[in-house]
Amino acid sequence: MPFCQVTLSANAGAAIELGGFRLWVDALHDEKVPGFSTVTRSLWAAVRAHPAFAAPDLLFFTHCHPDHFSQRLAREALELWPRANIVLPENRFPGQALLSGRRERVRLPNLTLDFIRLTHEGPRYADKPHYGCILESRGFRVLLTGDCRLCAPELREFLEESGPVDLAILDFPWLTLPQGRQFVRQHIRPKTLLVCHLPFAEDDIYGYREAARRSAPKLEGVDVRLLLEPLQQETLEDA
Repeated sequence: MPFCQVTLSANAGAAIELGGFRLWVDALHDEKVPGFSTVTRSLWAAVRAHPAFAAPDLLFFTHCHPDHFSQRLAREALELWPRANIVLPENRFPGQALLSGRRERVRLPNLTLDFIRLTHEGPRYADKPHYGCILESRGFRVLLTGDCRLCAPELREFLEESGPVDLAILDFPWLTLPQGRQFVRQHIRPKTLLVCHLPFAEDDIYGYREAARRSAPKLEGVDVRLLLEPLQQETLEDA
C-alpha cells in the first residue's frame, strides 16, 4: 500500500491519504472562474463514488474563494459523512474549527497538522484569511500552500524552522516562474512536487498546461508531477 496518496478533484482540490487519515483540501468548489476548472455536477457525482474520497476524516479549506470553496458542496459532504470535521478560516458552519491565529497545531493519532497564516497572492487579496499547512506522519511531511503569495517571507520563515518536506503541493506559478523555482530549490526542497491549480484541457484558454510542461524539466533533482486530469491519482512511498 502507498504511504501517501493524492487524488485530484479539480483546480487545487484533492483528497490526501496519509498515516491512515483522509484529508480533503480545497476539494469542493462549483463556481466557474475563467481559465480554470471546477467541480461540475458530473464530477461531484464521480467524486462521491470514488474510493479515494470515501469517508473523509477532515475537510480543510485554505480560504473561501470560489475556485477553492463551495459552501453548498461542503454542506452536502458533511451530510453524507457526518463524522467528518471541517477546518477553515471563516465562520461558515456550526461546530467547525476556525483558523484564526498566526500558527495553529492539531495533533491526531499518527498525524500532526501545523497550520500557518499565509498572505494570498495579489495585493487585492492580501487581507483574505488564508492558511497553509504541513502534514506530518512518521516523519513524512507534506506542504500545502493554497494560493500563497509567491516567495512569501512568512512561508520561508516557517520552512526554516521546520525543515524540508517530502512532498509539496503547489500552484503552478511556483514551477513556471523563475523566482518560484528558486524558492522551491532553496527553501521548500521537496523530494516530490505535485503541481496543481492547472485547468483541464477544455478550460485552458491561457496555455497554463503547456507552460507547466515546459517548465517541469527546469526544476532539476525534484520529482515533478503535474495534476492535469479529474480524479488523477499520485502515490508516494515512505522513504
